[in-house]
Amino acid sequence: MSSRGLLWAGVAGPLLFATVALVEGAARPGYDPLRNWISELALTGRGWIQIANFLVTGVLLIAFAVGLRRRVRSGPAAVWGPRWVAATGVALVAAGVFVTDPGLDYPPGAAATASWHGALHDVAGPAVFLALALTAFTYARRFARPYGIAAGVAVIVLFLGAGTLVGLDYAGVWTPAPAGLLQRLSLFTGLAWLVKLAHHALTAERSARPAPVAPAGSGSR
Repeated sequence: MSSRGLLWAGVAGPLLFATVALVEGAARPGYDPLRNWISELALTGRGWIQIANFLVTGVLLIAFAVGLRRRVRSGPAAVWGPRWVAATGVALVAAGVFVTDPGLDYPPGAAATASWHGALHDVAGPAVFLALALTAFTYARRFARPYGIAAGVAVIVLFLGAGTLVGLDYAGVWTPAPAGLLQRLSLFTGLAWLVKLAHHALTAERSARPAPVAPAGSGSR
């Protein structure tokens, strides 16, 4: 694939993930997008849709990381920037392979369980958010510094807030707590930064193209 095609994967992946998560969250019976985790969309007979969303988006982000590495070979973020993008993609793939356990009354009537694949998902999930935040911090050294730092901080703060609300929900202190909303805001903030990064890389790639050379003798007479 061309470098430009790989960079476009950085636009397609985040937009695909957000669209599928929002549509499925709104259409899934018994699912509350303000309360439930995005990962819980991987449960029930329709869970394959979200599983595929994890896998396809992860692969697209890994491709995006390859495009970034081809495009920028020196200077700030040239090495670790693509690595954190690739880590985000790998963590998303892992989140799709290792399906989460039921929780927070979803699926309806299902008892909360603890499994080995759920435990691995609980490692992959936070890794997605951490890698997104580190991507924003790393590329902030190269462009849009205030926005990159703000995006990274927002990803971490919102994710920690979502985790706190889940604890309150399970404890019955605040039921239903809007943990799903904060998780979505955290994730979509990180994904929006990836789209901005892809746009920046595509613009730079287009600007770096050599101007076409006119054939000899083709000048105006």
